[in-house]
Amino acid sequence: MLMLVGALLVGYLVPLAVYFFLKSAHPNDEEYKKDCRKLLFQGWLLGFPVFGFSLLCNIFFGLTQLGDKSEILKLFFSNFVLKAFSEELMKYLLAARTFKKNRGKAGFLDLMSFCAISAIGFEMMESIIYIFESNIPQILVRAITNMHAAFGLIAGYIIAKGIKKGRKHPAVLGVLVATIVHGVYDLCLADTLVDTDWGFLALAIAAGCLILNICNYFFMKKARNDSYYTDPL
Repeated sequence: MLMLVGALLVGYLVPLAVYFFLKSAHPNDEEYKKDCRKLLFQGWLLGFPVFGFSLLCNIFFGLTQLGDKSEILKLFFSNFVLKAFSEELMKYLLAARTFKKNRGKAGFLDLMSFCAISAIGFEMMESIIYIFESNIPQILVRAITNMHAAFGLIAGYIIAKGIKKGRKHPAVLGVLVATIVHGVYDLCLADTLVDTDWGFLALAIAAGCLILNICNYFFMKKARNDSYYTDPL
């Protein structure tokens, strides 16, 4: 157990490094840094609303008895709704609340950062659960790939882009795309699929998230000098 706890603490280094980078966007804005700290802590607590929403969805799905008629439908519902959608929706709603508080001064990159920070908080909390369900290599791989942050960046970028272009309900598309990527990953890890070619797809998605986090660092470093990304949305 001590080795697992040690792996967990080491695994926190990457998510926290991403968090501190995102928080550094406005070094002289104490209110922004305070909001980032608060958002990270609130992300830790997202497990409760995620569980509640998933429970309600599961009850509704049970009442329809659709799962009794199709194992495939049950598998898709479990991975895309109970896991992926419930988490992506709650992470976005939390980030959206912080963005709304800063409306009028928060820009494209800030919205992306808020979505990623809420996700980092949630991932750090979820990693504790994996101490009891996983092993050291898996804990470290989860930390290095930082997938929840990547899903948040995807949603944040799509939503911010949609706001810039004046599209209606950009959050719907942002949460939907993040949910699909997240759901496919979870689906590929299902017991009946993980040892097939679908398991390889899960590894590809994890690697893609790692690459996305790295590319995002260079993207944001450059974009912080571009008014298109820094002007208020």
